[in-house]
Amino acid sequence: MNKTVSAYVGVDVSKKTLDVTLLNEKGGKRRKRVANTTDGIQALHNWLEKQTDGQIHICMESTSVYWEELAETFYEMGYIVSVVNPVRIKGYAMSQLRRSKTDQLDGDVIADFCKSQEPPTWTPPTAEQKKLRALVRHMEALKKSRTQQSNRLETCRDEEVEASLEMLLKTIDAEIEQVKKRINDLIDQNPDLKEKKELLESIKGFGEKTAIHILAEMFDIEDYENAKAVAADAGITTSHHESGTSVRRKPKISRMGKATIRSALHYPAITAIQHNPVVRKLAKRLEARGKKKSVIRVAAMRKLMHLAYGVIKNKKPFDPAYTG
Repeated sequence: MNKTVSAYVGVDVSKKTLDVTLLNEKGGKRRKRVANTTDGIQALHNWLEKQTDGQIHICMESTSVYWEELAETFYEMGYIVSVVNPVRIKGYAMSQLRRSKTDQLDGDVIADFCKSQEPPTWTPPTAEQKKLRALVRHMEALKKSRTQQSNRLETCRDEEVEASLEMLLKTIDAEIEQVKKRINDLIDQNPDLKEKKELLESIKGFGEKTAIHILAEMFDIEDYENAKAVAADAGITTSHHESGTSVRRKPKISRMGKATIRSALHYPAITAIQHNPVVRKLAKRLEARGKKKSVIRVAAMRKLMHLAYGVIKNKKPFDPAYTG
């Protein structure tokens, strides 16, 4: 880690492949594609070691969960690792007038971004944070499975299959309760997670479920640059499209972020519009300007994430008199 950075690497991550661009200290550019597997990541490491003797700064987008093994492995190997919201990369590409889009060119853009912007270093989650995220994601998968089997039961006309489905639902229900208990025990036994959960629950509109979702998917929320960056990572900022004087498309929600957070905020936003004085004030102001309910709901989701960042960053419970 004491070596001078001599190469910047951009990785376009997909489910199956890693498309890599390396920019060396002499201005040279090299590309490589490997499988997004443990063996592929090792092969990439072997290739990078041959390219330079200096420190390598590697940058990738936070695309679904496909980046996680690469980031964690390279962090442990001693690379400088940055994980960036795709919105920032897209904005950078537009600023550079990059209109073509291929996996290789995406890797080029990410490498250029890494070199010119020097994004902050990513730190992997603790063992407790990883466990919480795994349990919460497993809980959601179980709930989806339960919904699927419940729908099948409603339309089933065979007694034998009905009995099997009923037994399966009971098993899933029991497993959900066990996972829920494990999640609560994990949080209760970790002072940091417990404190953050209580701070999030102080926000009117947030319940236990929402607080746990945010803790699981944005456990490092206090390390974000600002509240706007938190909202961007959740994909609830507004994207605009303007060109010259003739093209004016309606702003729409950016969905380049954590879909699980957006989903978790849907009903809390509706509740907050009614019962959270800060969000209600925002909603009334937008309503007076003729905004649609869907636009107001997204604005409420965004405000809730701003509040979440605020209470955890400042380590103070939600203040209903807050006017920010």
